[in-house]
Amino acid sequence: MILGRQPESESVIEHHRQHESLSVFRKALLESAEFTALYPHTAADTSGIPFPRWEDLSAPRLVFVHSPKTGGTTFHDLLANLYAEGRVCPERFNGLKNHPAGMLAHYRLFSGHYDLVSCQLIPGEKQIVTFLREPVSRLISLYNFLKAHRPDVVERNEWTLARLASDLGAADFFQHPLVMNHPYIRDGMTRTLVDSLPMEAWPTIAERRPARDMSGAGREALERLSGLAAFGVMERYEESVGLIFACLGIPVPRSISRKMVLSDLIECEGNYRPIEAVRVTPDLRSLIEQLVPADLELYVGALELFEQRLGTAK
Repeated sequence: MILGRQPESESVIEHHRQHESLSVFRKALLESAEFTALYPHTAADTSGIPFPRWEDLSAPRLVFVHSPKTGGTTFHDLLANLYAEGRVCPERFNGLKNHPAGMLAHYRLFSGHYDLVSCQLIPGEKQIVTFLREPVSRLISLYNFLKAHRPDVVERNEWTLARLASDLGAADFFQHPLVMNHPYIRDGMTRTLVDSLPMEAWPTIAERRPARDMSGAGREALERLSGLAAFGVMERYEESVGLIFACLGIPVPRSISRKMVLSDLIECEGNYRPIEAVRVTPDLRSLIEQLVPADLELYVGALELFEQRLGTAK
């Protein structure tokens, strides 16, 4: 409820069990460096924010723009292993706007569900990378992932999009007006590159304004994509990791441990429950394709560009 995530290990749980009362436990979380970094506008003390130095501002930043359900958690872990813990920005949703510039200047790795506009708030030289996925497969995976969340987890986090996935079948879900206008769903990958996403946590629903029409924006998104330091496609994951790491001048990892695989999550006791995963059918594909015409255009162009870059790298 305070940090917006589950405890990271049993040892951390055991550590916090030693607090003498719930209020002492809560005070420890509210005064933690993580809470201060996540919610600087509500944190009581910002005196710990370091003053920037010229060498801090001149150091390059690596920014991973993570579109939901594109294999991003796996890639995040590969990158995070290369940095000291204090140099990794804790913002994993689209909330960079909430962080003081002095704190952003301290971090070297940024990885989250950002839009490209928000990335411009990060000071200094930036190398920006991202992953894409076949648009229909991405949304089917997103639906299954949302539906698999336990109801108490959904209610605790107020993830209204997950509540709809739990209540509705796939066809009804993707025809629901709030879903059809959701910025991470309706041409979500294109929107990440060319538009400002009007929300922070993507499993929620922002009813303030409908998503901007992305008609014809696929070509613009492809141009933005080609201007990034590197990108990958989930369907060619190992090759993508190798290509991105090579473009960044980083040694390619010897192995890739897949994270946030739905079948694995369901088997573990935690935030998820068993479900019958929805598969792509011709009717469902036709329905979803109406929501992602710009994403489809972007993906086709990205595959061609990916092959060109892969050939050049070899």
